[in-house]
Amino acid sequence: MTLEGFYQPPGRAAREAARLFLGDEQRLTLSAQDVTQTFTLSEISVSDALGTIPLFLLFPDGGRFVPADDPAFRHWYQQRRKPGLVYRMESHKRGVMATLLATCLLIVFYVYGLLPWASNAIALRIPTSVEQSVGRHTMTLLQASDFKPTALPVARQKQVDVLFQQVLPDLLREGRTPVTLRLMNIPDVANAFMLTDGTLVLSDKLVALSPSDDALAAVMLHEMAHHVYRHPMRMLVRSSLVSLSLLWMTGDVSGVGDTLLQTASLANELQFSRGMEQEADDWAIIEMKRQGRSLTQMAGMFRLLAAESKDEQGSGLPDWLSTHPAMQSRIEHIEAAAQ
Repeated sequence: MTLEGFYQPPGRAAREAARLFLGDEQRLTLSAQDVTQTFTLSEISVSDALGTIPLFLLFPDGGRFVPADDPAFRHWYQQRRKPGLVYRMESHKRGVMATLLATCLLIVFYVYGLLPWASNAIALRIPTSVEQSVGRHTMTLLQASDFKPTALPVARQKQVDVLFQQVLPDLLREGRTPVTLRLMNIPDVANAFMLTDGTLVLSDKLVALSPSDDALAAVMLHEMAHHVYRHPMRMLVRSSLVSLSLLWMTGDVSGVGDTLLQTASLANELQFSRGMEQEADDWAIIEMKRQGRSLTQMAGMFRLLAAESKDEQGSGLPDWLSTHPAMQSRIEHIEAAAQ
């Protein structure tokens, strides 16, 4: 049997017309412009059969041949070699459904089982020097944007620092990354967050919004809890793992691939943050009780932050799209703990 087709010499992108002579046994001869060679079937590689995608032959030197009459070559090849597992599964609907179901289960296990475990395990083993370096780099980026040195009066800065020293638990005063306080002027934003190196950032507006020391202490303790559980580093590691996983699966991060990559990473990170926020709330409640501070003031501070957040955003985000659990449910959780 003789098959017409196209031959691509090794190391070249151009194709040329060629013929493939198929023998009765497991032998075949390639006849191209500058090549006439005979091979046994065991010496060449044939691509996996995937639907109607034409098969191609890969020769030992890297050359490639694509038969023009794909069905004829398939018939000859399948008489001498059994189809691969992928082809056999593809030929049966049950196999396709089983593969699809297994893939979905594997993705769910990876996202909700393996990924959180791996993120936590890696984050807890990252050297201190890396945490400090990431924290310094983040602070440099913040200072290059709208984050400016605090504009609070010196007397108020001292009061906040004294409160911070009173609130700070002993376990966070020393260690591989001790917690430190940094007041910053963020225009029209009442916010607080923790960097990977243990820097607790409070905005001037949040300090001004706080009606009492206990209210401000609640925010401090909530952010300290993020450091206790290494939440910033865990989020960074998990986001990186998601990006690398999608990059490995797609093989490309340009165009549509880049959009899918960013969207999937964002959705995954949002879901993870909600669990972290709940964990931080619980730790802060326990510490507030231990220090004899008012959980009523903590709940009141959260109400103020919720109202301030709506003013800043113009409208509240739906609960499922928020990085924090619904503020009302958090407040109810705090009030229940107070009782």
